[in-house]
Amino acid sequence: MAVEFWDALYAFIQFGMVLSVWSYLYKENVFSRISATIIISISTVHFLMWNIKQLYTQAIIPMTAGRWLLIVPIILGLLLYARLSRKYAWIASYSYSITLGLGTGATLTTLVAGSITGLIASTAAKPFQGADLFLQASAFLLFVGTIFAMTYWLFTREAKGILGYAVKVGRLFLMAGIGCLYAEDVVWSQSLFVSAMEMVLKNFIRNVLLGGA
Repeated sequence: MAVEFWDALYAFIQFGMVLSVWSYLYKENVFSRISATIIISISTVHFLMWNIKQLYTQAIIPMTAGRWLLIVPIILGLLLYARLSRKYAWIASYSYSITLGLGTGATLTTLVAGSITGLIASTAAKPFQGADLFLQASAFLLFVGTIFAMTYWLFTREAKGILGYAVKVGRLFLMAGIGCLYAEDVVWSQSLFVSAMEMVLKNFIRNVLLGGA
Protein backbone atom coordinates (compact mmCIF):
# COMPACT_ATOMS: atom_id res chain seq x y z
CA MET A 1 0.00 0.00 0.00
CA ALA A 2 1.46 3.34 -1.11
CA VAL A 3 1.98 6.02 1.48
CA GLU A 4 1.06 9.62 0.76
CA PHE A 5 3.96 12.06 0.50
CA TRP A 6 2.86 14.23 3.41
CA ASP A 7 2.24 11.21 5.62
CA ALA A 8 5.71 9.91 4.81
CA LEU A 9 7.25 13.33 5.47
CA TYR A 10 5.42 13.58 8.79
CA ALA A 11 6.61 10.10 9.80
CA PHE A 12 10.18 10.97 8.78
CA ILE A 13 10.11 14.15 10.89
CA GLN A 14 8.76 12.15 13.84
CA PHE A 15 11.52 9.59 13.44
CA GLY A 16 14.20 12.28 13.20
CA MET A 17 12.92 14.13 16.28
CA VAL A 18 12.77 10.94 18.35
CA LEU A 19 16.31 9.95 17.38
CA SER A 20 17.66 13.45 18.03
CA VAL A 21 16.11 13.50 21.50
CA TRP A 22 17.40 10.01 22.29
CA SER A 23 20.88 11.02 21.14
CA TYR A 24 21.11 13.10 24.32
CA LEU A 25 21.41 9.82 26.23
CA TYR A 26 24.86 9.42 24.66
CA LYS A 27 25.96 13.04 25.08
CA GLU A 28 24.76 16.54 24.31
CA ASN A 29 25.05 17.32 20.61
CA VAL A 30 23.77 19.70 18.00
CA PHE A 31 20.81 17.47 17.09
CA SER A 32 19.57 17.24 20.67
CA ARG A 33 19.87 21.02 21.03
CA ILE A 34 17.95 21.61 17.80
CA SER A 35 15.15 19.23 18.84
CA ALA A 36 14.94 20.82 22.30
CA THR A 37 14.74 24.29 20.74
CA ILE A 38 11.99 23.18 18.36
CA ILE A 39 9.95 21.56 21.14
CA ILE A 40 10.29 24.58 23.45
CA SER A 41 9.39 27.00 20.64
CA ILE A 42 6.32 25.05 19.55
CA SER A 43 5.18 24.62 23.16
CA THR A 44 5.63 28.34 23.86
CA VAL A 45 3.65 29.39 20.79
CA HIS A 46 0.92 26.84 21.52
CA PHE A 47 0.65 28.04 25.13
CA LEU A 48 0.54 31.67 23.98
CA MET A 49 -2.20 31.05 21.41
CA TRP A 50 -4.19 28.99 23.91
CA ASN A 51 -4.05 31.84 26.44
CA ILE A 52 -5.11 34.36 23.79
CA LYS A 53 -8.08 32.16 22.95
CA GLN A 54 -8.96 31.83 26.64
CA LEU A 55 -8.73 35.61 27.05
CA TYR A 56 -11.08 36.13 24.13
CA THR A 57 -13.65 33.50 25.14
CA GLN A 58 -13.54 33.97 28.93
CA ALA A 59 -13.13 37.76 29.15
CA ILE A 60 -13.62 39.70 25.91
CA ILE A 61 -16.87 38.06 24.84
CA PRO A 62 -18.46 38.20 28.35
CA MET A 63 -17.44 41.87 28.63
CA THR A 64 -19.37 42.66 25.46
CA ALA A 65 -22.39 41.13 27.22
CA GLY A 66 -22.07 43.55 30.13
CA ARG A 67 -19.75 41.75 32.57
CA TRP A 68 -17.36 44.68 32.89
CA LEU A 69 -15.81 43.46 36.16
CA LEU A 70 -13.74 41.08 34.07
CA ILE A 71 -11.59 44.09 33.19
CA VAL A 72 -9.96 43.69 36.64
CA PRO A 73 -8.08 40.43 35.91
CA ILE A 74 -7.09 41.80 32.51
CA ILE A 75 -5.56 44.87 34.17
CA LEU A 76 -3.78 42.67 36.72
CA GLY A 77 -2.36 40.59 33.91
CA LEU A 78 -1.16 43.64 32.01
CA LEU A 79 0.50 44.98 35.16
CA LEU A 80 2.80 41.95 35.16
CA TYR A 81 4.55 43.38 32.11
CA ALA A 82 5.68 46.31 34.21
CA ARG A 83 8.58 44.08 35.20
CA LEU A 84 10.06 44.84 31.80
CA SER A 85 10.73 48.40 32.97
CA ARG A 86 13.17 49.14 35.79
CA LYS A 87 11.32 52.34 36.60
CA TYR A 88 7.85 50.81 36.93
CA ALA A 89 8.76 47.25 37.96
CA TRP A 90 7.34 47.87 41.46
CA ILE A 91 3.83 48.07 40.01
CA ALA A 92 3.94 44.38 39.11
CA SER A 93 4.30 43.46 42.81
CA TYR A 94 0.64 44.35 43.38
CA SER A 95 -0.45 41.99 40.65
CA TYR A 96 1.88 39.26 41.94
CA SER A 97 0.59 39.59 45.51
CA ILE A 98 -3.08 39.46 44.50
CA THR A 99 -2.57 36.55 42.11
CA LEU A 100 -0.47 34.52 44.54
CA GLY A 101 -2.85 35.25 47.41
CA LEU A 102 -5.92 34.11 45.49
CA GLY A 103 -4.12 31.11 44.05
CA THR A 104 -2.75 30.02 47.43
CA GLY A 105 -6.12 30.37 49.10
CA ALA A 106 -7.92 28.40 46.40
CA THR A 107 -5.24 25.70 46.32
CA LEU A 108 -5.10 25.24 50.09
CA THR A 109 -8.89 25.08 50.30
CA THR A 110 -9.19 22.30 47.75
CA LEU A 111 -6.00 20.55 48.93
CA VAL A 112 -6.99 20.38 52.57
CA ALA A 113 -10.57 19.38 51.83
CA GLY A 114 -9.73 16.81 49.16
CA SER A 115 -6.38 15.35 50.18
CA ILE A 116 -6.32 15.66 53.99
CA THR A 117 -9.62 16.12 55.83
CA GLY A 118 -11.64 14.38 53.12
CA LEU A 119 -9.47 11.26 53.16
CA ILE A 120 -9.35 11.18 56.96
CA ALA A 121 -13.13 11.54 57.21
CA SER A 122 -13.80 8.82 54.62
CA THR A 123 -11.29 6.49 56.30
CA ALA A 124 -12.75 7.01 59.76
CA ALA A 125 -16.40 6.93 58.67
CA LYS A 126 -16.26 3.70 56.63
CA PRO A 127 -13.24 1.72 57.80
CA PHE A 128 -14.52 -1.81 57.25
CA GLN A 129 -17.07 -1.51 54.46
CA GLY A 130 -16.72 -3.23 51.10
CA ALA A 131 -18.58 -5.28 48.54
CA ASP A 132 -16.47 -8.40 49.17
CA LEU A 133 -13.84 -9.75 51.54
CA PHE A 134 -10.95 -8.28 49.54
CA LEU A 135 -12.38 -4.76 49.65
CA GLN A 136 -13.13 -5.09 53.34
CA ALA A 137 -9.56 -6.23 54.01
CA SER A 138 -8.25 -3.35 51.92
CA ALA A 139 -10.37 -0.86 53.87
CA PHE A 140 -9.17 -2.33 57.15
CA LEU A 141 -5.53 -2.14 56.01
CA LEU A 142 -6.06 1.46 54.95
CA PHE A 143 -7.52 2.33 58.33
CA VAL A 144 -4.72 0.64 60.26
CA GLY A 145 -2.04 2.11 57.98
CA THR A 146 -3.45 5.59 58.44
CA ILE A 147 -3.34 5.30 62.22
CA PHE A 148 0.22 3.95 62.31
CA ALA A 149 1.46 6.46 59.72
CA MET A 150 0.06 9.32 61.79
CA THR A 151 2.04 8.12 64.81
CA TYR A 152 5.26 8.59 62.83
CA TRP A 153 4.71 12.36 62.97
CA LEU A 154 4.22 12.56 66.72
CA PHE A 155 7.20 14.56 67.96
CA THR A 156 5.78 15.59 71.34
CA ARG A 157 6.63 12.24 72.96
CA GLU A 158 9.70 10.06 72.78
CA ALA A 159 9.23 7.08 70.46
CA LYS A 160 9.75 4.19 72.86
CA GLY A 161 7.64 1.36 74.19
CA ILE A 162 4.34 0.79 72.39
CA LEU A 163 4.64 4.14 70.62
CA GLY A 164 8.08 3.14 69.35
CA TYR A 165 6.71 -0.03 67.74
CA ALA A 166 3.83 1.97 66.25
CA VAL A 167 6.28 4.47 64.77
CA LYS A 168 8.30 1.66 63.17
CA VAL A 169 5.16 0.16 61.62
CA GLY A 170 4.08 3.62 60.45
CA ARG A 171 7.49 4.10 58.83
CA LEU A 172 6.94 0.88 56.86
CA PHE A 173 3.56 2.10 55.63
CA LEU A 174 5.06 5.44 54.61
CA MET A 175 7.91 3.73 52.76
CA ALA A 176 5.42 1.50 50.96
CA GLY A 177 3.34 4.52 49.92
CA ILE A 178 6.36 6.45 48.69
CA GLY A 179 7.54 3.36 46.81
CA CYS A 180 4.16 3.08 45.06
CA LEU A 181 4.32 6.75 44.06
CA TYR A 182 7.84 6.28 42.68
CA ALA A 183 6.79 3.15 40.78
CA GLU A 184 3.85 5.04 39.31
CA ASP A 185 6.19 7.79 38.10
CA VAL A 186 8.54 5.21 36.57
CA VAL A 187 5.67 3.46 34.80
CA TRP A 188 4.45 6.80 33.44
CA SER A 189 7.94 7.57 32.11
CA GLN A 190 8.21 4.12 30.54
CA SER A 191 4.82 4.59 28.88
CA LEU A 192 6.21 7.68 27.10
CA PHE A 193 9.13 5.60 25.86
CA VAL A 194 6.81 2.82 24.68
CA SER A 195 4.61 5.35 22.86
CA ALA A 196 7.65 6.77 21.08
CA MET A 197 8.79 3.28 20.09
CA GLU A 198 5.33 2.43 18.76
CA MET A 199 5.33 5.66 16.77
CA VAL A 200 8.72 4.83 15.21
CA LEU A 201 7.87 1.20 14.49
CA LYS A 202 4.36 1.83 13.17
CA ASN A 203 4.52 5.19 11.39
CA PHE A 204 8.05 5.14 9.99
CA ILE A 205 9.37 1.57 9.71
CA ARG A 206 6.16 -0.25 8.86
CA ASN A 207 4.25 2.39 6.87
CA VAL A 208 7.14 4.22 5.18
CA LEU A 209 10.04 1.79 4.87
CA LEU A 210 7.98 -1.38 4.47
CA GLY A 211 5.08 0.26 2.62
CA GLY A 212 2.44 -0.66 5.18
CA ALA A 213 3.24 -4.35 5.11
